[in-house]
Amino acid sequence: MGLKEENEDKFGKVAVLYGGYSSERDISLITGKAVHEALLNCTVDSHLIDTRGGFIDQLVQEDFKSAWIALHGSDGEDGKIQSILNLLGIKYTGANTLSCSMTMNKLFSKNILISNGFQTPDFVLIDDEKDYELIVNRLEIPFVMKPCSQGSSIGVFIIKEKKDFKEKLKELLQFNDWIIAEKYYKGSEYTAGLLNGEVLPLVKINASNEEFYNYEAKYFSEDTTYICPSQLAESIESKVKETCSGVFNLFNINSWGRLDFFINDDNQPVFLELNTVPGMTSHSLVPMAAKEIGINFDNLCLEILRTSIN
Repeated sequence: MGLKEENEDKFGKVAVLYGGYSSERDISLITGKAVHEALLNCTVDSHLIDTRGGFIDQLVQEDFKSAWIALHGSDGEDGKIQSILNLLGIKYTGANTLSCSMTMNKLFSKNILISNGFQTPDFVLIDDEKDYELIVNRLEIPFVMKPCSQGSSIGVFIIKEKKDFKEKLKELLQFNDWIIAEKYYKGSEYTAGLLNGEVLPLVKINASNEEFYNYEAKYFSEDTTYICPSQLAESIESKVKETCSGVFNLFNINSWGRLDFFINDDNQPVFLELNTVPGMTSHSLVPMAAKEIGINFDNLCLEILRTSIN
């Protein structure tokens, strides 16, 4: 049996689900095309399907057996697509429905982290403009304001004065989502990728020309620098990775994912969020970390499929 036949026997016809309706559609289109090409290079019977169309009938009528979820944001990371695939009996990459629904909502995930002894920036749930003084007294100026269920730093603002707060709150209310204010951490951000239950080498991120690692810095800026290995002392990186592993386990994520965090003065990770469908673009962090241990992009996409489907 050749490699192509072996992959067809193992995975069947594979749908790469991408695009969709979320605010992260543009990034999902890039991720999906890259994953599709990688799977074809690995002789997988891979097909691109934009979920903006009538994709459910297509999945059934064309007898797809597996799905590589390349949908970001609410389309791919809040549990809806996982529920649909469960009902259709189609195996899929990444975390299960419950894990996705918990981690997509920052309010839920932060409360779960805190109740289990993990650190996350202090925060306040915003009700209306009258919360401003309460927020300043608790978090100080500047502070971060963001919706609870968006990704790619969409809708994330650094608030420096009351005028900013009022203006940005009006924008955030358009998301029809809970809004939180969060303590602002200045300095380098770190990320930990997960592959098949193992935490990959940490990546240090310097968004040099931005106030934080925002949408522009993540996907388009050539000035953002990524350092992998992270330049942390080996003993510190080892302990941080162990803590990250504990968070992945807490949310029952064992195939692949990514944790974003700062490191405080005590060399402890302070967790920002957990991504169940990280980006797979030219600027993406999981491929960067995987490359550090000798896994190229094509093989990474295949390994994510293999470890999720088996």
